[in-house]
Amino acid sequence: MNQTRVLVFVMRKEVARSDDVSDVDDVDLECRWCSTDRSASSRNRGVAEKMTLHTRPVNTLKVGQVAAEAGVGVQTLHYYERLGLLPKPNRSDANYRLYSSETIRRVRFIKKAQALGLTLDETKQILDLKAHGREPCLKVAELGEKHLHEIDARLAQLRAYRHALAQAVSAWPKKSLSPRKCAGEFCDLIERLP
Repeated sequence: MNQTRVLVFVMRKEVARSDDVSDVDDVDLECRWCSTDRSASSRNRGVAEKMTLHTRPVNTLKVGQVAAEAGVGVQTLHYYERLGLLPKPNRSDANYRLYSSETIRRVRFIKKAQALGLTLDETKQILDLKAHGREPCLKVAELGEKHLHEIDARLAQLRAYRHALAQAVSAWPKKSLSPRKCAGEFCDLIERLP
């Protein structure tokens, strides 16, 4: 286990020093041991093993793969792009959209925010704050409090509707409803409700 951690650290350090790669976050690491230099004496444990680092671009996921992994439809991804919730993806030579695995995490975050009652516009505000290096947690707390008040108001309204409907239904003469001719423009039973 410690060997693996050291190997990943060494590889990340090597990528960071490389002239070919501007940022460690721009590549996925794929490691393969190619050869081992054991020519030094076995007493010299400080000899490093040779390895070759193969990298592949991050943006290699097609739209269908991202949609399946994130649990949304392809059109949802396109819609999120149009709204600015997702950055414009790179394109392949064949003009396919190519996404990074970060896109999947971002879509999952958007879906969780929606489940909490946040609108897509509010979610975009949160993502924009983070993208500009600002902490969005205060904004999230404010939005959460706002939505909680809205839910409480809606629940109070639903309780009032339920009470009014229960009173009206109990007052409707059930036996005479079927042959009865409705009064009012559409149906007086609904029109008389407050």
